[in-house]
Amino acid sequence: LALARQKKWAEAREKYKNVEFSITALPVDLQRIIILDAFRASLEVKDYPGAAVRSNDLDVLGVGPDQSAAVAVLRGRLAEALGRDQEALAAFAAASGSADRPSAAEAKVREIALRQKREEITDEEALHELEILSVTWRGDSIEVKTLSMLGRLYAAKGRYQEAFAAERRATELEPNSPTSRKMQDEASALFEQIYNGTKGDELPPVEALAMFYEFRD
Repeated sequence: LALARQKKWAEAREKYKNVEFSITALPVDLQRIIILDAFRASLEVKDYPGAAVRSNDLDVLGVGPDQSAAVAVLRGRLAEALGRDQEALAAFAAASGSADRPSAAEAKVREIALRQKREEITDEEALHELEILSVTWRGDSIEVKTLSMLGRLYAAKGRYQEAFAAERRATELEPNSPTSRKMQDEASALFEQIYNGTKGDELPPVEALAMFYEFRD
């Protein structure tokens, strides 16, 4: 449980696999907490059969009222990974309307990403929804994912300063996360394309110079 809460997902998954009997010997409320974390640990390391087993375990135990939105997000992620997009969208929609704000925020950003992939939402619509989410939920990996999606949309629309600002904020929040590192690489490549390539040709010189000194790091 401690490893999962530290986001050491691979280690947590292995530990959970080795303590099945110990988990079932616990009171039901504690089993629900641990199986929920084990479910997520399996998803994070792409062990989808293991995640399906954990989902079934929760069916047997029943889901606590304070866990329903979090479980919906995890089941949505599993459905998406298995190519069941409609099932995933339904799960995300259920969670995004809940009073569990962290789960609702995560569900919303995942729903937007999946609808983008399915071309069910325009870039303008996605941008609008993500900008709302970016000011209503802040300070963790959900915001980093939101910023990552915003950064790509800003870059595609030539809103380079906002793209760089999104990357900087993500780096401040989680400098070593895979999402932030990918954003750093993308921002570095974009910066080079602007100042050593042709992307910056249309920028007013004063704006280009100001952006260079603000984001040259």
